[in-house]
Amino acid sequence: MVKQILLGTILGAVTIFVVSSIWHMVLPLSETGFYSIPHEEVLTTAMRLGISDTGIYIFPGMDPAKRSDPVEAQKYAEKFRRGPTGLIIFRPGGKDFSFPRLLVNQFGFQVLAAFVVSLLLAMATVPGYLQRVLFVALVAVFGSLVIDLPYWNWYGFPGSYTFEHLCEMFVTWGLAGFAFAAVVKPSSA
Repeated sequence: MVKQILLGTILGAVTIFVVSSIWHMVLPLSETGFYSIPHEEVLTTAMRLGISDTGIYIFPGMDPAKRSDPVEAQKYAEKFRRGPTGLIIFRPGGKDFSFPRLLVNQFGFQVLAAFVVSLLLAMATVPGYLQRVLFVALVAVFGSLVIDLPYWNWYGFPGSYTFEHLCEMFVTWGLAGFAFAAVVKPSSA
């Protein structure tokens, strides 16, 4: 069983890496909902002047200590209604961009995720091959639903991005499911 899990991890991770690379580089679907900021230089200059710490910034903002104050909550609701609203992941000093390093990191993340899915598949009592493929795809959809829908709901992530990412997870992990299901079989089989 350990060999099956390790082989499933490697085959799954490689398949996920290849399919997601195609999804991102050949089919530019992953850019759905992303845009360059107009007047970037003006806005980034203002951000450099106004924000000094790395972090995730949400606007409009509200002092957490004032959330229970009905007057402040009303002011916030009005600012939110009026807009703009948004979320900025900000790093004031920037960072060196190394595409190879990022790819290595991404593959490492996919190995970890593939290991978890291999373990889950080994523990599951899903007897049929296509059922195991579907099991893997549904595990990925579950993860996407748990993360992407709340981001759409609470932070205003674009619906087009949310839908595209859900499709990406289903397709990528569904195709990888063929590799997982081929080598990771239920212990009773």
